[in-house]
Amino acid sequence: MLQTLFSHLMREGWTGLDDGLWFCLLILCLVLPLPEAHAAMGPTVRELIEFTRIIQPIQHDAETLQSQVSPDGSQAFVVTRTAKVANDVNRFEILLLDLNAGRLAASAPGAAVRVFSVESRNDDDDANPSLREVRWHGHRSLVFRARLHDEPFQVYQLDVLTQRLTQLTYAPLGVLSFDVSGDSRRVVYVAPVPNPAMPPGSRSVVVGTHSFWSVHFGQDSFRTQQRRYQFFVAESGSRMAARPVGVPFPESAGGFPSVSMSPDGRWLVLPKYEPGRQLAWAADYPQIAEATAKYGPSVTLDPLAYYSRPMSYVSRRLVLYRLSDGQEQPILDAPDDVLPGNQTRTDRLWQDGGVSLVIAGTYLPLQDAVNAPMPAKAASASPSSGTPHSKPSPASHIIEFWPDTGRWQIIAALGQRLKTAFSIAGKAGAFMAIDGGQHRRFERGADGVWQELEAAVGPDPSAPGSGPAWRLKVAQSLNQPPDIVAQGPDGAEVRLTQLNPQYRASQWGTMREYDWKDVAGRQWRGGLMVPADFKAGMRYPLVIQPYGFSPNRFYRDGSNDYDGFTSGFAGRAFLREGILVLAFPWRASSGAPTDEPGARQSFQDGVRAAIDALVKDGSVDRERIGILGWSATGERVLNLLTFTDTPIRAATLLDGDANTLYSMTITYAVMDGIQARKERTNGGGPFGESRTRWIRNDPSLYTDCIRAALRIETYGPEAHNNWDIYALLRRQYRPVELLMIPGGAHALARPSERMISLQGNVDWYRFWLKGEQREELIVPGETTASLKEQYQRWQQMETLKQAVDRQPACVRALDQN
Repeated sequence: MLQTLFSHLMREGWTGLDDGLWFCLLILCLVLPLPEAHAAMGPTVRELIEFTRIIQPIQHDAETLQSQVSPDGSQAFVVTRTAKVANDVNRFEILLLDLNAGRLAASAPGAAVRVFSVESRNDDDDANPSLREVRWHGHRSLVFRARLHDEPFQVYQLDVLTQRLTQLTYAPLGVLSFDVSGDSRRVVYVAPVPNPAMPPGSRSVVVGTHSFWSVHFGQDSFRTQQRRYQFFVAESGSRMAARPVGVPFPESAGGFPSVSMSPDGRWLVLPKYEPGRQLAWAADYPQIAEATAKYGPSVTLDPLAYYSRPMSYVSRRLVLYRLSDGQEQPILDAPDDVLPGNQTRTDRLWQDGGVSLVIAGTYLPLQDAVNAPMPAKAASASPSSGTPHSKPSPASHIIEFWPDTGRWQIIAALGQRLKTAFSIAGKAGAFMAIDGGQHRRFERGADGVWQELEAAVGPDPSAPGSGPAWRLKVAQSLNQPPDIVAQGPDGAEVRLTQLNPQYRASQWGTMREYDWKDVAGRQWRGGLMVPADFKAGMRYPLVIQPYGFSPNRFYRDGSNDYDGFTSGFAGRAFLREGILVLAFPWRASSGAPTDEPGARQSFQDGVRAAIDALVKDGSVDRERIGILGWSATGERVLNLLTFTDTPIRAATLLDGDANTLYSMTITYAVMDGIQARKERTNGGGPFGESRTRWIRNDPSLYTDCIRAALRIETYGPEAHNNWDIYALLRRQYRPVELLMIPGGAHALARPSERMISLQGNVDWYRFWLKGEQREELIVPGETTASLKEQYQRWQQMETLKQAVDRQPACVRALDQN
């Protein structure tokens, strides 16, 4: 009652009250408690963005964390990233962790020490942070790539005791991958080389296989060029031009190739891409054939290189360069087993200061291949002693190579592809290879022969001074954010970091596993997130975020598969608005199709079944469902909206892919793997015998079937997908909004851009699923007028949607042939 009276007085004014009424009001204030303010349950978008994240180890895996332990096993480092919205910067820090066994056993480790930090305003890509590839260089120094003062990436060396920083490279266009000699006197690195479609002085360009954006979006922009790279060697700290090594090579998917220099500074071992040999290698090595068919179809579909070029996957082999004269020398005349997405793996481990090199994940030449794996202790072969076979072993191998003589010998065969390899901290002559998902540990015996031992992840228990074995891991769960802990031999755990003390599980909501079955009987497992004040039996609006689900990772925002991919998915910020969130898995747990049309249909079945299950549970309102799709899942969401009657009231496409003619011809153009996938998705190309199938499957031809209010976000200066969808929906007076972030990358990273995307989506779904509007100014650059205009646009769209909803349903079956 008192609250109502106060509200009335605030609205109507305080004048006109007689003395008696004033007296009564005073008495009420004295005897009745004022109503308590209801605290919102859940984090704000800004709190999500400013959450401190671990960015190295990038996958939060114990294997990579082990490689961050110092050579003597006494300390380890982690790298963190924290956004500052007010300043629009990302702050990166290197923290040193104390691994003294005595202090760990007493649960009294030293506090994490910050030894380096950098703030970056131009940190524009979550997948390419401004501090990268930190690694130990000896016992007391770290080397890494960084953008200091928002300049191009350079290589730096940090003395962790004095915190003295030394710049090692001055590459004009920046460094993309590197290695440093043991004495720190030389650096080898990868750098871009200019490759404009229109050379300087030209007034025309023959397009050939250039992409649309490489021709139309600025000849001097490395971002839009079809990029080419070169290996270079430089004297540390020298501003003189670096010496090129090998020949320039084109960009391929999955990042930049790792490089390797011997600690004595005499040798380089670098990858050499050889698309001209890919078909021949595919005929001899089954895994090369598999990778070519799946990722690199250009060499088979377009042997003339007339409309495409090898990009998504190009086979390569490792070659040796002698630094004294730059001469290239062969190692093995065979490819390695690297795949797109794993170009930066560690697969070369120098031994004895550069005397020999362990190479993991390489195939063997035909004349030296063996038909069955050999025990590491007995394995021995050389180019002159190998037994010839008509076909090589299907497996790749781990070998040891001696550059001075060119001799090599087998250590072991791999069962799957190499994921990575790393030396064991505190143990000379020991390394771990991640063979698919299997950890395999090798040590050199007193006789010099490698032996495979039982794998263990963590500082080596026999390292001098290490005491009982303590293993590092990233401890996290669905509702507990990541921190670094040390686990003792008795199972006891000691926390080494507390990166987000502000986090309160009781306030930030709860995520739990949620299972359901679709109409085809497939089992699905996702993650259902509910607010801390969730009320059973109450029907909530729901937002579906389809980009994977991991039951072992903390979910904040972005993708639940990886602690990044931060575009659009506002995650726990939806809980603050009383909206449930379903983290949707990549595929069903059972019976998941592997073909493109089947996967698309399975996705649609899974989404519909999840909605049905949540509605049946009594926790979700069927009339208030939203869905977001980013990157690859953007295409799946677009097809869901177009070709099904799934009850989606509002949706967002976040820099999404698309199986449309516009996407096929303009946005991806010559990228061979994506071109081939789009044709598989739509039953062939949009011409000839497959034209009819394409027409039946291209969602841009059925925009009249899209009933959801659609938000489209697109990032960067290039021509992006879904502009055609936007234009066609706009033409039909359907509710759609297109938001461009010209400076953004596919995975947004700048705090201001993340605020625009995440808060924009929170606003979008509050409006469409709850009928609510935000009043306070939150987003950088926002004004009272711009916020008012936002809701004026959306109110107009709401009127348009009412007209759309009155039209008959338009559901079309996809072509499955």
